[in-house]
Amino acid sequence: MAVRVPFRSVQRVYFDDLDALNILHNVRFLLFIERARGELFNELGFLWEDDLAKNPDKMHVVAEHQIKYLVPVRGEGELVIELTPVKLGTSSFILAARVKSLHGDTVFAEGTTRIVRLDPVTNKPCSWSDRFRAALGPLVVAPA
Repeated sequence: MAVRVPFRSVQRVYFDDLDALNILHNVRFLLFIERARGELFNELGFLWEDDLAKNPDKMHVVAEHQIKYLVPVRGEGELVIELTPVKLGTSSFILAARVKSLHGDTVFAEGTTRIVRLDPVTNKPCSWSDRFRAALGPLVVAPA
């Protein structure tokens, strides 16, 4: 199955995701984006449970998050997380994210995440594998 851009993931907001004002707590946005990124990697065939020999690219860290909260999410329900790879560098990539209403008529937040691949021995940045580049590279869309 081909992965479409933007990649879409539906995430459920539960009561315990809300703050005292019945608004989605700010850190939950990042959690939903993180979960969607995991789903994207799975769709591309990069499974977390695979060992490093099969999936060396799983040795990565989040280097930076940027997020703008545009409209509060009030109460329980479902959200759509849209992910678009916008830059693939030597050892890092940037993924743009939008948190939207289920029908897409409201954008609640938007931001980016920069991921850096690490060498498992030195813990220093290293190049993404050819397999990773072949899977992610065609999905990269330059930001508008």
